Amino acid sequence: MSRNRQRTNIQQQDNAHQQVPQPHIPPQQDANPFGLSFVVPTEIVKLPSFGRLYSQNSPLFGMEQVEVKSLTAAEEDILINTSFIEQGIVFDKLIDSIMMTPGVTADDLMDCDKIAVLMTARKTGYGDIVNFSTACANCGAEVQLDISLTKMLEESLEEQEDTDVDWEYLEESNTYSFKLPVAELEVQIKLLTPEDTKHLEMSRAQKQKLGLPFNDTLEFLRAVIVAAGGISDRSQINKLVEVLPAADARKIRVVHNENMPKVKSTVELQCQSCGHQDTKEVPFSLGWFWSD
Repeated sequence: MSRNRQRTNIQQQDNAHQQVPQPHIPPQQDANPFGLSFVVPTEIVKLPSFGRLYSQNSPLFGMEQVEVKSLTAAEEDILINTSFIEQGIVFDKLIDSIMMTPGVTADDLMDCDKIAVLMTARKTGYGDIVNFSTACANCGAEVQLDISLTKMLEESLEEQEDTDVDWEYLEESNTYSFKLPVAELEVQIKLLTPEDTKHLEMSRAQKQKLGLPFNDTLEFLRAVIVAAGGISDRSQINKLVEVLPAADARKIRVVHNENMPKVKSTVELQCQSCGHQDTKEVPFSLGWFWSD
């Protein structure tokens, strides 16, 4: 064998060990043929309570807004779950499914804040406009209503200064001070927190189970009265509640309910048949998710 042939064989062997260059293939893109983002968008919900009515133990204490994700097919399954609907927990299940703010559950939310979250969910999932039909109070004709959820939520967040009141809000204690009409005692009351509401419900259920009476008004007064006549001792407050005149008890409930944050649920309508103008209450319900 000639030297040249040996060299050729050696070169061929060396070349065989060299990496053969490969043609450039661009990295594969994660193809999305659907034209939809695989990232579910989220929405910020401003709370009608502004976080003021939660206790310091609540994850919502001082929190003015929460973040929720838009409705998907998973949430649609919750909305049609017959068991959830029958148990009355469908809204809580829905809220827990879409809540993105860490540590917050439906159980932590006040009713007004729950409704704000649910209205936002309806808006992101099915659109801003909710369609209703109602009967005219004057002529009975059918009146169509188109309600903007965005507008309703914005109006619910407007804090109105009401100067024609006989109570005073004390910011440092987050209470409301006023004089009782009959006993003429100066009282301070707080608004019921979710914890207070749960405690009242549990107390009612426990007493009913034991066959004991449960007085809603007395338990409500015990929960909301912080001080009376400058006295904040709980044993004295409990004694006062037992003998408080009915008119004073009603006054306390009225002041409480007037100051409890609410989501605006009234709309103005005008009958196209007779021109009658009216204000219609449209409370939030599961039907909002099925309205076209």
